[in-house]
Amino acid sequence: MSAIRKIKNQEFLGIISLVLALFLSLTASQAMAQDDANTFSKDVPEQTMTFPTVNPYTKGSGSMTIVFTGVFHATKPAEITGSELSRITGRQKGTFTFVPDDSSQPTISGRFHFSLTGTPQPHSDALNFAFRMDGLAPDGSLVTFVQTERAVVSEAGIDISFGKTEPAQ
Repeated sequence: MSAIRKIKNQEFLGIISLVLALFLSLTASQAMAQDDANTFSKDVPEQTMTFPTVNPYTKGSGSMTIVFTGVFHATKPAEITGSELSRITGRQKGTFTFVPDDSSQPTISGRFHFSLTGTPQPHSDALNFAFRMDGLAPDGSLVTFVQTERAVVSEAGIDISFGKTEPAQ
């Protein structure tokens, strides 16, 4: 009877060893997949962009000129699946000037500086976000705009565009 028990114990230990080996193998392959993640940075040299927009407070049309610089960092898994997403972080700083089409309206200028973190949609390198810009009107009154931005970040480069200018909430 003890010989049969000894054989069963050895079979049990063999099964446990096999399960443990499979678990360690899966854990190691997941760790290797994380090591295969593609991490890169893209500097944004100083750029100037001017685009038409509307002052969200006066509803007057005009043009916004933004001078900015920054850096973006991105991490993407080696193979993107529906459940794995890229991670993008970064910093930007700069100045802005809103010049109204109606010369009787005030020109507003100021600065901005911010950090960002975001996760784009699967299979996309685009990150949409908004940031605050604090400025002054000629009479000294503080005006804060919220500016939307789209950054497309990839190993090949970075493409930045600005969207709607909104009032601060």
